[in-house]
Amino acid sequence: MWNVLSLYGSGTPQILIKVTQDYQIDLLAVQEVRGLGWSITEKDCRMYYSCDDEENIFGAGFIISIHIRSYSNNFKPIDKRLWVIRIRGEFINYSFPCAHAPTEKKSEIRKDR
Repeated sequence: MWNVLSLYGSGTPQILIKVTQDYQIDLLAVQEVRGLGWSITEKDCRMYYSCDDEENIFGAGFIISIHIRSYSNNFKPIDKRLWVIRIRGEFINYSFPCAHAPTEKKSEIRKDR
């Protein structure tokens, strides 16, 4: 998991994907993406994410490598703060959630909500 703070800018998603490839990470959950759109494809990786439709806030998703892309059988954006990915295993399927939660600076009411 990685809180990337923001990918809203020219070329920043591609930089994150390159770092993912350099460290040979097959599945990376990212939070606070703050971009627009929900899919970016590079040579060996694909990034799926959701954000607020009107503002560059929140956002969560996954970067998956080509090595496990064929094992992924379901990407499901729940809302702008929550994603779930299903990976097919040998005997069972695995579900990996990715959530963007409010920071400690937010009010208790907002964090509970």
